[in-house]
Amino acid sequence: MNEDLQKANEHLKINDKMQKEFINIAAHELRTPTQAILSFADLLPLYPDNKELGIMIQRNAKRPQRLIKDILDVTKIESQQLVLRKGTVNIHDLSNLIQDYGQQLEKLNTKKIINLFTQFPEEKNIFLIADKERLLEVISNMMDNAIKFIEKEGSIYFHVKVEETENNNDENDFAVGSHVLITIKDTGIGISEEIFPRLFTGFASKSINGTGLGLYISKSIIEAHGGKIWAENNKNGNGATFTVRLPLNTNNKINYKQNEGKEGEDE
Repeated sequence: MNEDLQKANEHLKINDKMQKEFINIAAHELRTPTQAILSFADLLPLYPDNKELGIMIQRNAKRPQRLIKDILDVTKIESQQLVLRKGTVNIHDLSNLIQDYGQQLEKLNTKKIINLFTQFPEEKNIFLIADKERLLEVISNMMDNAIKFIEKEGSIYFHVKVEETENNNDENDFAVGSHVLITIKDTGIGISEEIFPRLFTGFASKSINGTGLGLYISKSIIEAHGGKIWAENNKNGNGATFTVRLPLNTNNKINYKQNEGKEGEDE
């Protein structure tokens, strides 16, 4: 009983420390953009035709908006009220998001030089049953982390591939139970030893530019889809790799055959 009480007490101390760290980081996340918004707003009456002031206000407002959204998401997760709006999603729909990041990285070249490499499967009909907006949220979170932890110059590799389940026939198609693997590899500073054990828990962060809630939310979203998310530092010592594993729609086998037949007819 004494051992159980001691463990429970240690657990409470850890939680208390993590929450205090989160409050400090969240206060910074709110204070910095709020000060900028107030400053730019004070300038508006003096320069009513300056559109750049409005753009800066909007840009700074997005940081507290995201923090509020993350806190609300954590509340939903903790109370088991996270709702997914699932539908049929083609894995190639992610390409638009990645293209947007490519354009963002081009604009970053004055501060950072980051090369983005992408690879998608050749098959066009690869479907998931997923909440598209939530899935895009997870990918965005991992891409944002990869960019943030590349200090000056580096690369990001975004790869999507189908992981086929072994079956007893020789047909070259997607078997029921197959999965999609999405990997995001960067050449940044990697994951610290201190953070690694609690990487996907709430409030795990050493950065003053982030709350550590994103990966916790991402893990909950992926697991709600019947998938898995994990991370590892790269073996060469440069950067980290995050991997998402999601089950394919069980109709992929049919879709793939139909597509294959149409290609044959065209030939």
